[in-house]
Amino acid sequence: MTGVARSTTTVELDRGVVEYRFDRRDAATVVVLHGGHMNAGLALGEDVFADAGYSVLVPSRPGYGRTPLSTGHTTAEFADVIPSLCDHLGITRVAAVVGISAGGPTAITTAARHPDLVERLVLQSALTA
Repeated sequence: MTGVARSTTTVELDRGVVEYRFDRRDAATVVVLHGGHMNAGLALGEDVFADAGYSVLVPSRPGYGRTPLSTGHTTAEFADVIPSLCDHLGITRVAAVVGISAGGPTAITTAARHPDLVERLVLQSALTA
């Protein structure tokens, strides 16, 4: 998966438009939140999860790709979009939310605000504030 552009789709949720890529497999889902200058179409740092058999859901954070800033003006606002996206895709539990670089604050906030959805938090070279 690394370094290769992938096709994405968008969905209009109650809180706004979200661009995402969902590579569905038989195992549980991992949500990957990339850092700055990344979007859902760029596969980077997620191959370890795919290789382990996890389904990988990668949304573009607001202002990147085709997710407009209006979908989440704050980290907390976008963290509350993640459960809506999961619900739209029929995902009731997430094995982990992964924050890479600038995706760290959104991952932390998602895990903290939605413990009923997120089982664990993984941070990779992540910002924490």
